[in-house]
Amino acid sequence: MQDIEGSLKIRLDINGETVGGVAIESTRPVHASRMFHQKPVDEVLSLLPLLFTICGVAQACAAAQACEQALGLPANPLSRARRLALVDMETLREHLWRLFLDWPEFLGGQAHKQVMAGIVSLQRKHRQILCGNENPFSLDVTLTGFDRASVDALYEPLKALLHNEVFAMPVAKWLQIEDRRSLADWAEATDTTAGSMIRQIQTTGWETAGSCEFLPLPPMPDEQIDLLLQDDSFIEQPVWEGLCRETGSLARNHSPLLNELLATCGNGLLTRLVARLTEIARLMDLLSPTDESGEGVYSIADGRGVGIGQVPAARGQLVHRVILDNDHVSRYQILAPTEWNFHPKGVVVQALSALEGSEAQIEEQARLLINAIDPCVGYELQLAGADHSADE
Repeated sequence: MQDIEGSLKIRLDINGETVGGVAIESTRPVHASRMFHQKPVDEVLSLLPLLFTICGVAQACAAAQACEQALGLPANPLSRARRLALVDMETLREHLWRLFLDWPEFLGGQAHKQVMAGIVSLQRKHRQILCGNENPFSLDVTLTGFDRASVDALYEPLKALLHNEVFAMPVAKWLQIEDRRSLADWAEATDTTAGSMIRQIQTTGWETAGSCEFLPLPPMPDEQIDLLLQDDSFIEQPVWEGLCRETGSLARNHSPLLNELLATCGNGLLTRLVARLTEIARLMDLLSPTDESGEGVYSIADGRGVGIGQVPAARGQLVHRVILDNDHVSRYQILAPTEWNFHPKGVVVQALSALEGSEAQIEEQARLLINAIDPCVGYELQLAGADHSADE
């Protein structure tokens, strides 16, 4: 299937030991979903996760939600819980991908490819247990009960992996770390990649690198999204209440430790890395859906054939909007987290603009920040006047 994700080019103009300017050029086809116009709903739901492969599970979930809402179908809590559990497993995989493949390279080591292969295998087993051979994102799916004992058995190797390879302690115990001093003690005593990364940031004094105004994206009501997306340009450079917002792990996770880090380090590197680790730890409790029954309703049901799907994807809030006409798509829009975080005046530009140090230090900090905020596409970082630029 053709790759239609596009890429980002991020340019830093270095002025002595500060950043004089940041510019982001995007080739992301933010209106690519127009290819679904005039197609039947079932065809769109089949094609969409194949075309938009990054966070394909979240994309499929948002699409199913939007189409069900547009068709006036009741929101089945059991199906929705099962779908969101699959999204949570995908989010866990994406976070661990960064931790096991990217973080070791920042530390001068080798990517842990075998560990990551095991996680991908567990994700496949997780879906098989929850859904069998059914497509959980089709409109007519009827998901029967699943074997909770099999899910619990699946958790054991995953818990062991997080214990041994990430936190060097039980996940629940790591979540009890509430202050910066205790975090430093944990990092000093831990030889995992996660502990080494936190220790490295503290040793270099880069805890506050990239700190800027913290403007998390709040929950957005479907009705408000419906109004905003009536203007296609909103997708290109979205703002909420006149401000560029950020979405992702830091915006949606709260804890005593994160509260202290936000107060002392702002939304700089240390806080962002800890937010990812916090979400990794918390996702373990979300992979087994609850046994819900009955039916619910979506928030838009006015007979206009409009549907909104919102899903907390790995990199932030993902939004789909569809308008149907006789079971065919007349309009389809996707607002991805990258459009918020990599807005020309958004959090990445502000964070990179705040960097200081030698050119080599600025480049390393920039790569760490971009990785922490995490675009859903490849990027190229360029330093003005430097001889080096590299693809990620």
